Amino acid sequence: YPGFDEADERLIADLSDPDAVVRAALGWKPDGVATCGLDLCMRSIGATSERLGLCGPGRQAAMRASDKLLMKEALTQAGVQTAPWICVRSRRELEEALDRLHFPVIVKAVDLMGSRGIFRSDTREEALENYEKTMAATGKDYCLVEEFIEGTLFGIEGMVYSGEILFLLPNNTEAFQGATPSPIGHSVPFACEETLGAQAREQAAKAIRALGLDNCPVNCDAIYKDGKVYIVELTGRSGATGLSEMVGCWFGIDYYETIVRLALGEDVRKDFQGTRHVPCLSHTLISSRSGRLVRLENRNLPDSDILEISFNVQPPDEIRAYTNGRDRIGQVMLKGESLSGLHRRLAEVLSGIYLELEGDLSLPETPVTLSQIRPSGCRLYYKREDLLPFSFGGNKVRFARQYLEDMERRQDTGMLIYGTYHSNLCRILSAACRQKQIPCAMIHNVDDADPQAASFNSMLIGRMGLEEFRCRKGEIAPCVASARASMEKKGLRPYYIYGDDRGQGNAHTAMEAYVQVYREIRRQERRLNLHFDLIFLASSTNTTQAGLLAGQILCGDQRQIVGISVSRNAARGRQVIEEDLREYFRQHREALPQEVWDTLQGKILFFDDWLAGGYGHADGRIREAIRRVYEQDGICLDPTYTGKAFAGMEAYLAREGISDKNVLFLHTGGMPLFFDAMQEIFGGGSGEEG
Repeated sequence: YPGFDEADERLIADLSDPDAVVRAALGWKPDGVATCGLDLCMRSIGATSERLGLCGPGRQAAMRASDKLLMKEALTQAGVQTAPWICVRSRRELEEALDRLHFPVIVKAVDLMGSRGIFRSDTREEALENYEKTMAATGKDYCLVEEFIEGTLFGIEGMVYSGEILFLLPNNTEAFQGATPSPIGHSVPFACEETLGAQAREQAAKAIRALGLDNCPVNCDAIYKDGKVYIVELTGRSGATGLSEMVGCWFGIDYYETIVRLALGEDVRKDFQGTRHVPCLSHTLISSRSGRLVRLENRNLPDSDILEISFNVQPPDEIRAYTNGRDRIGQVMLKGESLSGLHRRLAEVLSGIYLELEGDLSLPETPVTLSQIRPSGCRLYYKREDLLPFSFGGNKVRFARQYLEDMERRQDTGMLIYGTYHSNLCRILSAACRQKQIPCAMIHNVDDADPQAASFNSMLIGRMGLEEFRCRKGEIAPCVASARASMEKKGLRPYYIYGDDRGQGNAHTAMEAYVQVYREIRRQERRLNLHFDLIFLASSTNTTQAGLLAGQILCGDQRQIVGISVSRNAARGRQVIEEDLREYFRQHREALPQEVWDTLQGKILFFDDWLAGGYGHADGRIREAIRRVYEQDGICLDPTYTGKAFAGMEAYLAREGISDKNVLFLHTGGMPLFFDAMQEIFGGGSGEEG
């Protein structure tokens, strides 16, 4: 309880024992009693307020607010719209209740906080099993079973003073989908204010009077479905997960101060009479994975719309994959002009909060550096992805982190990778699997590069102990199926990085890495006080470019993102990028305006004019660019990816007559390939390399 450090006087007491708290209060004779975000002490607050004559809810009202059975009885008697329910004390009574209720149902403890002891059940068997879990968790000899209304969860905050409801504020709820939906965020204004606002206030007011709540804040959970509002539960304290801060921001007050003043018996009606309301949002920071925390960083720049970014864990704490409020790791509070703007801003802010668990590939913010080279009179900067600290770095380190986390979430136990022995991705993934002791198999396409040709990548990949499945370019899908079957025979659950056997369905996973990098670039622009007019990169499988474009669409930016092909023809590359973008937004359930799709083709800038003979081939112009970059900037490019992209960038700027612009070159790594070609690069060789 951090408040203990701020208190002038401290007393240790059992908050769940009303008699103990009353005895303590009689000794201290306080002028008020209050809490926020905590159900545990509601009965004690009611008992203390009543015994000492303080401004607060009475004992009976507090009892009804803290016992879900008493609450349901009061709501039903008052005609409040709430889900059908039955109290059960045995498996037999549960069986009888299930005959009368419609599935799905909720088996619910009446005396626990948050979502603990509450389980959704879609079948009779699940309900019987969850009954045992609930009864093991509760301190009562009974529980509730009620119909689960499959609607949209939302909240209603309020306050009552001397029998007058001072405000009722419906708010949107961001729900974590666990055993039952539980709130991890809230926002105002209410998205359904015009259609459901009046009904929500009417039902909340009836519920407040049914429980007899007075002289207290009110926190109410509700659901709407098919135009009807149902009250789930309510209590006589302010809400958790940022709700108190949200109310304060909306009304332009310190809501915690208002709660204290109310408890002291002051008239607080004027606090809610203002007409200027500020849209705002709260979000609970959570992790989808468990482990020991290595790094937790807020990389966001200070801004007036960021009201709070706070953490309640720090390295080397153990954190848990989120299941309920006890697993939270922090909180974000934002204010803005509109709900849509707040949600866009939240995505940006969350991308600036970096969490690393023990064993993760580390992803520090990579630097942006100014080049000595001025192509076509433009100011050139590098984004140094090659400096990521694992296996010579590069964009594929970010891909690997995404794949490994996705694999962990899916509980798969073996990894299938695809490429050649010259592949940067195969180098990094094989090393990561070796480090984590994950069985790894490689589908090896022998047509794209000579499998007998020695390279630094091939030497590194070959030492990582992976199993190899060779195939020709037209045999990839059956080869993937064979590798998958081989892993399954060993009792493993295979994870193929590209999705199904045809390599479809998982582009969105790796794309997310460069959605986040796009937001990182925007933060760096603010820090450097500049704007990049164009971003260039080497584009082969096109995932990096698709991720950057998705980030650009989400942020609403206008700039050119130019992919220089190192393998695919332009038509195929543009097709793949569009397909990847559609998959990404489908997976993330982002309904984009049609105008985005109508103008998408014009945004996909992918050119095959500088292939120099195809994948793995280079010409004198590419080698000259690599030499010049090393001599003037001390940066290593390679002839397969980054050198080809750099030479293509220079040619594109000259061809399009672009000058006096800020240009960012995304250095996607490939250091071992630089050393493979050193003799040809610096020896001035003029032949093609394969």
